[in-house]
Amino acid sequence: MASDSGTANDTDRRAAILNAAVASFGTLGYYGTSLQRIATEVGLTKAGVLHHVGSKEGLLNLVLAEMYDRETEDITAAMVRDERPLIAELWRRTVAVNAERPRLVHMFSTLSAEALDPEHPAHDYFEDRERATVDMALNIRWHVPGNVDVERLLQAGFSMMDGVQLRWLRAPGRDLKSMWAACEDVLFPLPLWDGYR
Repeated sequence: MASDSGTANDTDRRAAILNAAVASFGTLGYYGTSLQRIATEVGLTKAGVLHHVGSKEGLLNLVLAEMYDRETEDITAAMVRDERPLIAELWRRTVAVNAERPRLVHMFSTLSAEALDPEHPAHDYFEDRERATVDMALNIRWHVPGNVDVERLLQAGFSMMDGVQLRWLRAPGRDLKSMWAACEDVLFPLPLWDGYR
């Protein structure tokens, strides 16, 4: 029984550490965040935080891969099983998830900009992620109008989503879903995309 309680406490502490890191990385970036700051926030020592995450870079990897990417990767994987997968639906589902997690989107956007520096510990993650996201989506048999360059469309759409999310974060209270809906007319113009949106 004591081991179950210890496991639950460890899980709770780890979750608290990750949540504190999301907030701090979002507002202060990677370089502005210290493990001591995270430790103080969650009521642990720095050694206690390290016990759960291994290192500051380990913490960075956890919040990006485990917290941010997991849900959106699940969306893309689910599209493979759709009978008639639509690219517009992939992005609507992603926008719906991101609209519910502004703190994570804020963290992701802050770290993405900070990681333009090739020396940043997340530089390779962001560089690889962009290509991997498109490559994963290219494995889906999308239902699209004839002569559509799917790879080009995916690259443009993901870039547009990054931009819309930044505009959304700058203007709290705006509806991300509505902002994205306005982009669909550009990405999927009618009548070409009639029946494919």
